[in-house]
Amino acid sequence: MGRGRVVLERIENKINRQVTFSKRRNGLLKKAYELSVLCDAEVALIIFSSRGKLFQYSSSESDSV
Repeated sequence: MGRGRVVLERIENKINRQVTFSKRRNGLLKKAYELSVLCDAEVALIIFSSRGKLFQYSSSESDSV
């Protein structure tokens, strides 16, 4: 059995929203790294949290990307 569809709407519970953000952020960072290694692609990922905190990944110098 597969997973059910996730309803895409804002998570009202502040703690659950932060946990989901952290998990999905880590997943995005991992996928960006994998894409850069497997496909020899230049990848840049910039994420801002709701509090304005910056998270970034770049497979090479971010200025060139």
